[in-house]
Amino acid sequence: MRAASDIGRWLGRRPGLSLALAVGAGLLVSLALGMQPPDGPVLTRTPVVASVLDDPGSPRSGAARPDVVVVVFTDYQCGVCKRTDPALRRLLADDSGVQVVWKDWPIRGEGSIFAARVALAAHRQGRYDAVHDALMAAPGALTPERSLAIAAAAGADPGRLAADLEAHADALERQIGRHNAQAFGLGLQGTPSYVVGPYLLQGALDDGALATAVRRARRAGPPKAP
Repeated sequence: MRAASDIGRWLGRRPGLSLALAVGAGLLVSLALGMQPPDGPVLTRTPVVASVLDDPGSPRSGAARPDVVVVVFTDYQCGVCKRTDPALRRLLADDSGVQVVWKDWPIRGEGSIFAARVALAAHRQGRYDAVHDALMAAPGALTPERSLAIAAAAGADPGRLAADLEAHADALERQIGRHNAQAFGLGLQGTPSYVVGPYLLQGALDDGALATAVRRARRAGPPKAP
């Protein structure tokens, strides 16, 4: 485990989102939303939506060539996220046509920010899924020391993890910043939030709600050009 000074340095970095970017992203919300069915707005493929779907740094699980993409914005210290996250794994196991795009959006303090960095650093060694699941399953508050220990127990190489957190600190900050900007651009109110095909859904989705959303998305197709 790294020294306390290293953890302090990692925590000192913030996923930056300037006021101008936040305001600009907010102005794009109205452009991103089309008709509004009772269970969620329909998104068109605006630049905001394209940035959500096409971000190469966002971890992905499931089908390589999906017919339905599910994007989820989560925080590792969000209790509702922790309760509903396993439904996404069950969906992936049951439906070979689905891909899940994971958006680490740490909005619940320093512990969430560091946990998101740990998960995204683990992605660099192919261990994102295992570390994500372990962090979501961990009860209680996540300190930096706990997040590192959880990642190591989930199979991430501790030495490489520490090295990647240090060497790629700026890239990790930019990735979290992009997720933050994407959430602002969609007008999200909190975690968990989802984009399922063309539908924007805010709030928890259990197995049944996810299955219903995927069926609707499969019929509707991906977000279309405005």
